[in-house]
Amino acid sequence: MTPPAPSPPAAPDWSRRLKLRHMDVFQALVESGSLTAAANAMHLTQPALSHWLRELEDAVGLPLLIRGRRLRLTPAGEVFLRHSKRMLGDVERTREELAAVRAGAIGRVRVGVVLVGAPVLVPRMVVRLQAELPGLTVTLLEGTLDQLARMQHHELDVIIGRLEEQALNSGFPHARLYDEPVCVVSRPGHPLASRRRLGWQDVSAFPWIVPPVGTPMRGRLEAAFAAAGLPLPRAPLESASMIVNQTVLRDTDCLALMSGSIGRHYESLGLLKVLPLQHHEGLGAVGVLWGDPEPGAAVARVLEALHEEARLIAGAQAEGRTARSSRSSRANKAGSVR
Repeated sequence: MTPPAPSPPAAPDWSRRLKLRHMDVFQALVESGSLTAAANAMHLTQPALSHWLRELEDAVGLPLLIRGRRLRLTPAGEVFLRHSKRMLGDVERTREELAAVRAGAIGRVRVGVVLVGAPVLVPRMVVRLQAELPGLTVTLLEGTLDQLARMQHHELDVIIGRLEEQALNSGFPHARLYDEPVCVVSRPGHPLASRRRLGWQDVSAFPWIVPPVGTPMRGRLEAAFAAAGLPLPRAPLESASMIVNQTVLRDTDCLALMSGSIGRHYESLGLLKVLPLQHHEGLGAVGVLWGDPEPGAAVARVLEALHEEARLIAGAQAEGRTARSSRSSRANKAGSVR
């Protein structure tokens, strides 16, 4: 019986031939678009940079960049870029966590925050964590849900913000925390601040700070005035800056639409007044996304703290709705008596 032919030797695993330096060089070439700019950025000579790129392409077995006046990615280069960003993100996260442990911390969690969660939910989460896990370091980065790309590259562990379609379709695990209402705010001494009942006709007589066109808050405001059969009022300022808006509101008779938790927060500090104006459509669900389907202990504790604080916020919102409904009922009865 003829013995079976020996199997051909397995091809060497090209990934074992790579070094982090190869990925650093590749990203520098992609970002700069030329050998000259990348060499200057990395303080290397062009021949040295070309050597690193040639080694990388030889190891992968495919061209990754098309040479020309400006370097362009090949299809294989696009795949390699996506995965190299993730690997370098993992390396950076490992470096940060080891440095935190070396400094006595128990871990580090990098949290991306969209504005709606920044003023109330996130500070309360941080205070809770500091009381329970003083060795945990939380790194916050404010921005938009474009931070999804940063989580794909493992540069973020958690993102807190509105659960919009982009977030829900991202493929990351996510959870709903609470629904965010909206409110109309003014300075405490505003002519409307002492009124117990208001309609959209009342607030249309004053100037407004309006959100930029295309934002969810702008859509809510336009829909509210349209439902009342009114045009959008005069708007001397179009702005999404919370600091600028709050300062202008305090010094003028302008009004603004604001997330409910932010408005109540500023009201509790005596900086703004939430006006008694009904607005039935909120900003939708505030939620959290996390990058690892099986998060480590530090990320898991951050998620627990978010859920605990979210339950308190939702409870406070329910109590506020009950109190406002009671005040409105009393005001309606008083008006009927008169």
